[in-house]
Amino acid sequence: MKNLLFFLLAFVIFSSCKKDSYDPLEEQRQAQQKFNAQLAADTTLIKSFLNQHELPYLREENGVYYNIVKPGSGGIVYDASTRVQVKFKALLLDGTVVDSTTLSKPISLVLGNVIAGFQIGIPLIQPGGKVILYIPSGYAFGARSIVDDKGKVIAPANSNFIFELELLQAL
Repeated sequence: MKNLLFFLLAFVIFSSCKKDSYDPLEEQRQAQQKFNAQLAADTTLIKSFLNQHELPYLREENGVYYNIVKPGSGGIVYDASTRVQVKFKALLLDGTVVDSTTLSKPISLVLGNVIAGFQIGIPLIQPGGKVILYIPSGYAFGARSIVDDKGKVIAPANSNFIFELELLQAL
């Protein structure tokens, strides 16, 4: 009888233990689903903005919208190590200016160290070119808010951006 009770107790304990169903890719799948859902919402907002303002645009397959104002000239083949010198103005869809270099000196950037929207948009033009990028939040700053020097939020999380960008040179 003791053996039977011991066996039943052991069976209950082991069968009630939760099996570990760890999936190392689950977190990645969830992040991708969240990104895709946000991209769909951003796409709706950006397309509505562009259509409402009757702005010309093209769309990269990843979801970045753009209008090449001036293509520039040259034969630069861009990669992550390409250093570019640009002037830009960053705006929210409501017209709020978040950042700007247009009144100051241009800035120098390494293409692999900038937001994905720049990595996608800058290669669309050559030096001397100008492009307007309409960047979904996931290719800009994502779920991070942008704050100024005083800690004031100037761009809320999941903001879509307009970048008026002039490419001065690429090295």
